[in-house]
Amino acid sequence: MRILAVLCAGLALGACGGLPQRQAVPAIYDLGLAESVSPMPAVLPAKIEVRAPSWLATAAMQYRLEYRQPAQRQVFAESRWAAPPAEMLERRLLQALSSPSSTGGGCRLRLEIDEFSQAFDAPESSAAVISARAELLPSRGENGFARMSFELREPASSADAKGGVTAFRKAGDRLTNEIARWMGGPAAGACRR
Repeated sequence: MRILAVLCAGLALGACGGLPQRQAVPAIYDLGLAESVSPMPAVLPAKIEVRAPSWLATAAMQYRLEYRQPAQRQVFAESRWAAPPAEMLERRLLQALSSPSSTGGGCRLRLEIDEFSQAFDAPESSAAVISARAELLPSRGENGFARMSFELREPASSADAKGGVTAFRKAGDRLTNEIARWMGGPAAGACRR
């Protein structure tokens, strides 16, 4: 009888091992709220549009192991962005480059994201990488009159997704400020036409 009880208990415990495990709920991150840039460009775009290639049209947090497999994109299993990178950057630019007194200047700002990933140059060292091209376009039409490329690499405080998020927030601030400076320079004259 004891042997039968032990066998039944063993079978019952073994059956529980076959049950599906609850998956961990992924941590959801965003870029935070943007502050207005200083100094604000004299002419701001009437519309801001951010585009990204299909592989960045997802909320997955992507990274590259540059020291081992630089051409391979990987994703953090337990961390996600709140939205695709293009949507988060567009929101950040809208927050930072909006002004109640702005008339829009008669131009559009288009930002094309080429890279938005955390790059590991060693297992314990990483950086947020944002590569993008900005273009000022007329309110109608596709013939741009000013273009600029931006390459940002912001070191992460830790070699994990959480450290990458902090680095992406700083890189997003830098990108916004660099775009504002660019728009305050020669590009601003094109928007006034």
